[in-house]
Amino acid sequence: MTNTTLPRQLVRVAAALAIVAAPLALAGCSATPAASTQDSTSAVSLGSRWGDCMRDAGFDVEDPSDDQVRSGTVVAPSGVDRERFDRAAQHCGAELGVKPADTAQQDKWKRQYAAVDSCVRERYPDAPEQRPGVVDYSGYPRAQEPEFDETLSACIAEHAPDTRQLDH
Repeated sequence: MTNTTLPRQLVRVAAALAIVAAPLALAGCSATPAASTQDSTSAVSLGSRWGDCMRDAGFDVEDPSDDQVRSGTVVAPSGVDRERFDRAAQHCGAELGVKPADTAQQDKWKRQYAAVDSCVRERYPDAPEQRPGVVDYSGYPRAQEPEFDETLSACIAEHAPDTRQLDH
């Protein structure tokens, strides 16, 4: 299952389907990290450990939820060097034993997200066309409207049923 994040404080649909944080996103991630040793760090959440790793890499990030790390739905902060962030996120995920989704699953998500975008643009024709594997309406002014959020949610339910939205 893919998780999506809808940040309510910023734009309810910004980076919603999260194939936006490339290494953890386009890679998607399997639901189970590799087994870890039973030491003092095992009691710390996966999201907290990922956040620590990213801060050590020089990024000012908040700790994501464990589900966001496992599913690859961690969103890059605005204004960061995207390539550097993606490399660090990939490294941190690998360090924590998060396994990327296979190519077939990634292709499935790309097709689903293209259908979600088409569905949204039927009702909002002025919405920006999305890049393959991405649904991110953060720059779209109407994305903050509750009606847009309802449309996006309905399109996700219809075209990407294995995607679950997470409130952030």
